[in-house]
Amino acid sequence: MSKIKNLVTLFILVLIPSAIMIWYRNHNTTGFASTELILYPLLYGGGSIVLLFILKKYFLKEPFSDFNSGNTLQQNDWLWGFALTAVYFVLFYLERLTLMDILEFRSNQELLGLMLDMRERPVLLVLWFGPVLWVGIALYEEIIRVFMLSSLWKFSSSKTWTFSVIFMTSLLIGFTHWSQGSYGIVTIAIKSLVACFFFFKSRRLAPLVIAHALYDGIQVVILLFTFP
Repeated sequence: MSKIKNLVTLFILVLIPSAIMIWYRNHNTTGFASTELILYPLLYGGGSIVLLFILKKYFLKEPFSDFNSGNTLQQNDWLWGFALTAVYFVLFYLERLTLMDILEFRSNQELLGLMLDMRERPVLLVLWFGPVLWVGIALYEEIIRVFMLSSLWKFSSSKTWTFSVIFMTSLLIGFTHWSQGSYGIVTIAIKSLVACFFFFKSRRLAPLVIAHALYDGIQVVILLFTFP
């Protein structure tokens, strides 16, 4: 019964929203305005986190703390977060050298528009680098990744199934970035493999959130200073 409940929760929180996002990105050409890029992650990401907390506690009867069940000190979470950030940037540059010319790349014009607006409206800057980046983007995306892994791993303890779940999760996360072209799908799936393997070994959510926020945040800071 618990496995069925996990599948139901996965459909509610992961598969249905992911399918809707892929469909929307594939059929909508207008994109999001700057205020929407601030508001939607807060409402959608924050709301999904609250819903997951409720479903885990009252429907699945599971503690929320099992996402950080690995034995480590809090300061080690930050160290691992910095290490993962470095790995992500190494992959970023390797991917630019090897995949940029063979895969389709679509620049994120919405984010560029938001950055231009953030230069003129500091309140957007504070909101994006605060709750939007850390909660609506990093915490939401990593907690969904970890929930997918931990839920599906309960169906079997075999190594084959464990690694199959890692690859399936990474592919799904890659395809949710459909709007960035095949380059975005593949490169994000590769970084997801790193994140999934890290969680498999550590059972720690916090370093993934830290690394995600730092990786995205540093790129935006660089673009804010260098983009014309």
